[in-house]
Amino acid sequence: MAKFPSQRRMLYQTGALSNDLFSIPTSGGVAGALNLPKDLSLLNRRGYASTTRKGVPLIYRVKIDFYPQDEDGQGPSTAMGADFQATLKVAGCQSNWVMRNAAVKFHAAREKSFRDAGISRSARGAYSHEVRYNFDNANDTWLVPIDGNGDAFNGGTWDVSNLSYDGDGSFQLGLVGNGDDEETDAFSGTYLSIGHSYLVSRVNQLSDTNLEASEGPAHYSVLKSMLSTDTVTENTDDVTGQARDSQDNPPYEVLDLSDSGDISHDITETVELGRVVCGQGYGHGSVIVDIPFGIAGMKATVYDAADTNVTPSLLIGVEVLDIFEMQG
Repeated sequence: MAKFPSQRRMLYQTGALSNDLFSIPTSGGVAGALNLPKDLSLLNRRGYASTTRKGVPLIYRVKIDFYPQDEDGQGPSTAMGADFQATLKVAGCQSNWVMRNAAVKFHAAREKSFRDAGISRSARGAYSHEVRYNFDNANDTWLVPIDGNGDAFNGGTWDVSNLSYDGDGSFQLGLVGNGDDEETDAFSGTYLSIGHSYLVSRVNQLSDTNLEASEGPAHYSVLKSMLSTDTVTENTDDVTGQARDSQDNPPYEVLDLSDSGDISHDITETVELGRVVCGQGYGHGSVIVDIPFGIAGMKATVYDAADTNVTPSLLIGVEVLDIFEMQG
């Protein structure tokens, strides 16, 4: 992982927001997702990434400020109701062992593909040490930070990683969105959701098959009896059945490899990382969120009860507070 950034605060516009309708912000002339590794690389003039050089995902802890005005400090051009408020929602992938292992495995698979092709590290791009991910689709577009005058930074080129294997010429990896049916057909698409792809690569664990014990636990009627050491049981069969069968099913969705249509899965869904509300009567709203891989989708809306239908552009400030490895 690169050193902690010295330039760690960035500004983004939202573009015109609609009343009662959440829309993707537009900053620097581009509507898209937030990519902190890209923008930190731009402003610090060094490479930042979504993972370590071993593929372990990085969590970017950031403070997000949401201002009810544009970069010039101007609010809505038409008077809004006193109850005017704007809401910004921040969504990202899940931070768990599946996503951590998926990133590490795909990093290893990419490195193996280079080795198998006889490509040395020196023959690869200078910034090709880690996988660059999409958010929810191949060739995602990214928000562009703005400078102190409200103009977009030029930036450089951010190439999302392309991978290949024997059954497919070229594809990209992403964090959320439907997986692919890797059970009935060889993958030949352009986008893989890494959490789903990792789960279907594993052997599914069967339900617990503990055999019935020869002696059951003692019979307890109330808490005191349950904690007693000299209570005689009368419901051994019930308690033994509970020990063997109760709470035996996974408390999470299990992929059904026999169902080729099982591509929309819990692991492919976003989670809300945080939301900010600002409006009349207070200058801005703030929230601290942890963004897995440093990549997040944002949506915003404005609202007042009178439905004034003003479409103002608001301002988003993002300040990086910490960068650390995902635990999973």
